[in-house]
Parts: sequence; structure tokens; C-alpha cells
Amino acid sequence: MSADGFFATSAPELVDAVLSALRSDETIQSVLGNPVRLFDDETRQPNYPYAVLERHESTDSSSSNHLSLEHQLQFATYSRHGGLREAKAILGILKHAVEHLSLSLTHQRIVLTIPVYCDVMRTQNQTVFRGLLRVRIHTEEI
Repeated sequence: MSADGFFATSAPELVDAVLSALRSDETIQSVLGNPVRLFDDETRQPNYPYAVLERHESTDSSSSNHLSLEHQLQFATYSRHGGLREAKAILGILKHAVEHLSLSLTHQRIVLTIPVYCDVMRTQNQTVFRGLLRVRIHTEEI
């Protein structure tokens, strides 16, 4: 595959695979419902708790003989009823699922998946907790 083809198709394929794997995870279903309330776009008045893929950034990290990308994904979770304890539990389950992803990708393989930031905070209205999980995923062409 050409470098342009790899860079054009790798990011969408990875995001689709990650979201599909997380949505089918039974532990995530236990806290975010079935179907899983994990969104990648704007959703009007979602039910709590829920999660959103807020950001996906890809950067070329190729070497002289390997095409590779570094993907940075940012997930946000929102919890209203279970307080800080529920918010941390949801974020912990999402983090564990991301760390143990097993994905089958067409033209790339995952070299490294590492959470780089994980925290829970109150939102301005003081009734909703927002969790943040930032993940770095390195892929290379196969």
C-alpha cells in the first residue's frame, strides 16, 4: 500500500474498530447499557451515564523503512447519579477495556496501546461528573 493510502485509511479503520470493540465489551455494557451509550458524534439529551469519543488525532511516526501512525484518542465519560465513585468506576472499566483491546485491522497492526491520562472532575453545574481518558495507540503497516 502507498504511504498516502495507508495514512488515508488507517485512522478511520482504527477508530471504527476501537468503537466496535468497546461497544461489544460486556463489562462496558454493564455500566453504559446495551446498546452501549458510547458516541462519536453529537447526541441530543443522552441518558446517563454515557461516553463520547471527543477527539482523534493522527501523527505520522514513520521511520525510514516502516509506515506508522501515532493515534491519540480522547474519551469523555459523563455520570450524574452515582457520584464520584460511579464516575471513577466507569472510567476505570473503559480504561481497562482500551488497554486490553484485541483488534483485527486490514493493513495495519497495533504496536502499542497506552493510556496517558485518566481523571474525573465535577462539571460546572456540580451535578455531573466528567471523566477523561486519553490513549495513545501506535500502529504500523503490515
